[in-house]
Amino acid sequence: MSSPTTKDESGLERCLALLRPGTSDESKFIGLTLMSDLLQSTQDLDTMTQFFDSMDFAFLDRMAQTDEDSIPKDAGVDAAAIRSISVDILSCFSTHWELLVRKEFKERIPVMLSILSPSDQTDNSKKILKIMIRVSAYPQISMILTNPGYQSTIVEHILGTFDHEAHDDAVMVFKRTFLIIQEGFKQNPTALLNITKDFLPTIMTKISTTFCILKEKHKPEILQLLTDAIAYLPEAYVKQHIKERPTETRKWTQNLKLGLIQLLSTRQAPATRDDSFRLIGILMQRLGPQWIFPDTTPTNSSTKTTPPKSKPSPASLVTSMETMSLSDSDTDKKFAALVVHLTCVEARVLMDELADSATSDTSGPRPFVTEDEAKQTTIRKEQVLPLVYEILEVVIGYLVRVSDNEDSLENGLFDATGLLKIQESLQGAFAAVLDYLKDLQSSDDATPETLASNMIYLASLRILSVWLMEDDSLHAQATSLVPPLEAVVRYCKSKPSQKSLLKLLEPILSNFHELSLGDD
Repeated sequence: MSSPTTKDESGLERCLALLRPGTSDESKFIGLTLMSDLLQSTQDLDTMTQFFDSMDFAFLDRMAQTDEDSIPKDAGVDAAAIRSISVDILSCFSTHWELLVRKEFKERIPVMLSILSPSDQTDNSKKILKIMIRVSAYPQISMILTNPGYQSTIVEHILGTFDHEAHDDAVMVFKRTFLIIQEGFKQNPTALLNITKDFLPTIMTKISTTFCILKEKHKPEILQLLTDAIAYLPEAYVKQHIKERPTETRKWTQNLKLGLIQLLSTRQAPATRDDSFRLIGILMQRLGPQWIFPDTTPTNSSTKTTPPKSKPSPASLVTSMETMSLSDSDTDKKFAALVVHLTCVEARVLMDELADSATSDTSGPRPFVTEDEAKQTTIRKEQVLPLVYEILEVVIGYLVRVSDNEDSLENGLFDATGLLKIQESLQGAFAAVLDYLKDLQSSDDATPETLASNMIYLASLRILSVWLMEDDSLHAQATSLVPPLEAVVRYCKSKPSQKSLLKLLEPILSNFHELSLGDD
């Protein structure tokens, strides 16, 4: 009786014989069928390398692209089964990086992506996406995923498979591609910009166009996807794209504004609200303040977005109809007004949450929270709060700019009444920040040492000082902040390990003194 090893060797020799150059297509098909079975039963690199080296890749491509019309009715096998054989073989090859990074494998990627389909009833699409995840892990080959045509296929799969098990794999490939761009930009910015010059305009236009007309049920998921992906892109990379592709940038950012207006105009889950602020803040960091407050009113005011093709829920129908009829200039105005209002509201909510958290820390056992709740709380403190403060600072800068420039006041986004409303909203937000700081400084455990190590305290002081320099409505209430701040500055001067904080604290204290706060 033959041993398993002998059987394997015999099967290997038979396959290789059927795959020799010059053999018929029928022989090659049989050989590949046998190879598929053998490869799935062995992970041996030497065996796989022999198969790889003997492979007729052109024939494998033909198998992968087989359609039903090319198969005789009496063939006894359908096109899907033939495609599956080729995908299984490539999937096995991809488990070894030594084969994955070879030129012959890289050249198969376009073929694999060409058969990726949201309507695929087999496991082929899922296997192909697993292969792409492996491709994304190796710098020798991963840059191919930044091809806008190939990535567009991934995006189409994401948008067409919300309820499919392969959806998460497509999302992972998409996010990893943005991470690949981040890493490539660190290594060689010039080369990366040249390689990916069409990536951002193509992909962001494609996904943002769908985002602004997507069903309410799926919009939060794409919002999170965009937020996570764009966060990987270096600011310098995005700014260069803006400079080189202003028209495309304007198009996809307007689409994002429309989608965000729809989300922020209706009641959403807390996580969705947080993702909205994260996306707005991340884009503000990369696009600049003009993302929220464009310098001039666009001339293409008649441009409108294509109406939604899918049926929205009754709750969002009115909002969708309103936003779809907005011109670009109206979109800019509505978006800016909504961002300002909700940012001020969010600042007050965050201050209340911080105060509640401080109270629960000192009033006994903490209430039980789930892992997801704890994660969201961390996101709000570490990501949402800093971005809210950044947005507030941009809003202050906008008010100062239009107040100092008559043309900006006449041709800007808001008239005098609108600007007054913004100022009132800011006053309410900063009153909440001030109350939080006063409570924090008067707490039992507030010492110069603990305050100096509290990053939220420092960030809150800084943004409040910026506002106080422009508005005097809170000057009287802010005087109590000065003595504790002076104590913190003295402490930092006395501790070599804390002296780096003086670059932040001394300008804040100087602002307070300039306003004559705390002076007798």
